[in-house]
Amino acid sequence: MNPDFIGRTYPAAPAYQVGREKVREFATAIGETSPLCHDPAAARAAGYPDVVAPPTFAFVLTMRAMNVAMFDPQLGLEYALAVHGEQHFAYRRPIVAGDEISVA
Repeated sequence: MNPDFIGRTYPAAPAYQVGREKVREFATAIGETSPLCHDPAAARAAGYPDVVAPPTFAFVLTMRAMNVAMFDPQLGLEYALAVHGEQHFAYRRPIVAGDEISVA
């Protein structure tokens, strides 16, 4: 990687509109069977405005935000050689369909 990029920042990604079908697809892909993730009526009965995303859904948002750096040819990142050491998310509440989320 280009060492001249140490300390460089990139602009924030556009806001992401969380869609019901994206939540359902993600939940299905990871084997999450909770009705809260698939059935709007079940989610509403539990007090949520729409289906609830599994906690790891936040990774979808970070990948989208990281694309600008990952594909910056001047950075010279060889993603196949990168080691992902750690990542965590802090939540104030669950992500639900209809949320608009910005990642900076």
